[in-house]
Amino acid sequence: MREIVVKAPAKLNLALDIVGVNEDHYHKMKMIMQTIDLFDVITIQLTDDEIQLSCNRPEVPCNQHNIAYRCAQALMEYMGILTYGFKIDIQKQIPIQAGMAGGSADGAAVLVGLNELYQLGLSVQQLCEIGTKVGADIPFCIIGGTAKVEGIGEVIIPIDPMPDCIFAIAKPKTGISTQKAFMDFDLAQIPPRLDLEQMITAIKQQDIYQMSNHMYNALEQVCTVRDIQIIRNKMLSFGAKNAMMTGSGSAVFGVFTNAARAYECEQKLKSKYSETFLCKPIPYGCRVVKTE
Repeated sequence: MREIVVKAPAKLNLALDIVGVNEDHYHKMKMIMQTIDLFDVITIQLTDDEIQLSCNRPEVPCNQHNIAYRCAQALMEYMGILTYGFKIDIQKQIPIQAGMAGGSADGAAVLVGLNELYQLGLSVQQLCEIGTKVGADIPFCIIGGTAKVEGIGEVIIPIDPMPDCIFAIAKPKTGISTQKAFMDFDLAQIPPRLDLEQMITAIKQQDIYQMSNHMYNALEQVCTVRDIQIIRNKMLSFGAKNAMMTGSGSAVFGVFTNAARAYECEQKLKSKYSETFLCKPIPYGCRVVKTE
């Protein structure tokens, strides 16, 4: 085996609250997360050189600052492999600085892909442990589906699949730095307010209306990107059950049960926001789709 291709799905936060800070000064979270059928595609080829990185988006760093690069290094260090060479190509479709875990999904895909390519035999739990050291969203991106996520992102409890629906997603041109979003939240001193169990019950009962009613994102409370509220209002006007920012932003998603209305909304938003998508929830994380 000399080459492997992995599809890395984006995530949405159906619920996100910040409940404190741990001893290492990382924020402790309570979240409901969901993978969707919007993918980056990562191809890994064995070479004679160390780590080479390429990407179809010129603004993405193709060096040690890239999460995919750091995940590759972390895996090799974990396994004690001193001599290695491979090229990682990232074809991005997930928007950047959107709160959709695009970088973390790429890192997760590299861990999954290298585990298969080198036939390392690492378990999902071991891959998640390695990923946590690089980025908090990486373990969920490996596992995917619908899950309750706590801690800094390393505690993942799969729950029942969410009700069938369609997500309209639009990202403003202005992205949001995750670091800045959390700094703004800390300054605002917003107390925890989310009861995840109500949303989990709604999901278990396949009640899309109650699930939507319990959507909440603490970071949206401190976001100053004007387009977020504009997009949200437009989605609601087209019949979304609810709409809000995902993660640290700036992408906004609306929950639809009517496919025609979701399509109309997408077409309207796409005329102003080029990164606009229609997606559905999926029950998995990163997946190998091709080996050679």
